[in-house]
Amino acid sequence: MFGLRSKLRIGLDLGSHSIKIAVIEKVGPRFRLVNWKCSEMYTGGDRYDPEGPKKSVAVPQLMKIMIDMNITPKRVKRIASCIGGHLVSVKEISSIMQTEAEMATSLLLEARKHIPLDGSETIVDYQLMGDDVTDTDKVRVLLVATTRKNYETHQDLLREIEIKPGIIDIEPLASLNSYLINSQLPDEGVVVFLHIGAKKTILSVYGRRDQFFSRDLPIGGQIFTDELINQYNLDYQEAEKVKKEQGMTPDIEKKSKDDASSLSLAEKSTFEKFGDEINRSLRFYVKETGQSVFTHFVLTGGGALLPGLDTYMNNKFNLPMELYNPFNQLDSRIPIDSDNPYQMATAIGLAIRGDL
Repeated sequence: MFGLRSKLRIGLDLGSHSIKIAVIEKVGPRFRLVNWKCSEMYTGGDRYDPEGPKKSVAVPQLMKIMIDMNITPKRVKRIASCIGGHLVSVKEISSIMQTEAEMATSLLLEARKHIPLDGSETIVDYQLMGDDVTDTDKVRVLLVATTRKNYETHQDLLREIEIKPGIIDIEPLASLNSYLINSQLPDEGVVVFLHIGAKKTILSVYGRRDQFFSRDLPIGGQIFTDELINQYNLDYQEAEKVKKEQGMTPDIEKKSKDDASSLSLAEKSTFEKFGDEINRSLRFYVKETGQSVFTHFVLTGGGALLPGLDTYMNNKFNLPMELYNPFNQLDSRIPIDSDNPYQMATAIGLAIRGDL
């Protein structure tokens, strides 16, 4: 069974809509896919819970997936999972070089400026990213912070099925890790990464020499589904099917215009709101860093395949769109048959992180 072999690494992406697991092994300099699975948590007549799945839903589902994949949880040796949301902060800062103890103290004070506290202790980690090209006396530091309560809640969920928590990463970095296995960043300018999940979209900006930036956008796949429900009088499962097959302009009749619950003609579409959120974030990045050369967009996540999204984005921003398939970065021992491989980027990035 999986978990007995020490070379296997497991990446677990417990999303708000589905659970994704990737099992990977390192073979020389390459990574090889051993097994993978993506399972939706809302099937049949169940409706998506925007607050995320309750433990009573997530734990049995996770246990079932582990059994289906022939994984014995308590025998898993290397696993990486991730946390996200408004209680997680990631920010690149510039700092003078300090001892490890001095760095930990100063970064804790810095972290408290960026995350809302819930009354529990703040947990901080950091990674040095090299010299600051604008100030030779300083270094670039990637600062990550969350609250202890948030961190321990995630650990408790894993322990419910007898998994010993391993590396716990954050969402913005996990999918980026999978991209950077073999893909090269441009020498000049920055890449805009959009990880489109059910509840939100994670926008990250990254380049070789420029400041890392990440922000959660409050629009994800569920908001697109809600628009179809409201405009076309569909139930949740019907709207999900229409969204995946036809996108946001399906060939079906809209609600009557005199329906009191219909959308106002003046209200922006979800596509337009999505574009505005991205535009606002990129303007902020330019203002903060002075870097305005965005080379292209990289789309990942379950919502990356939404019909018409890439065309809308290309027309609005006049930049190339790359649908990133993380399976293409790996060797594989098994056939890969997935109609939406883009949603596996985080799980694969986590599995690779588990190699460290």
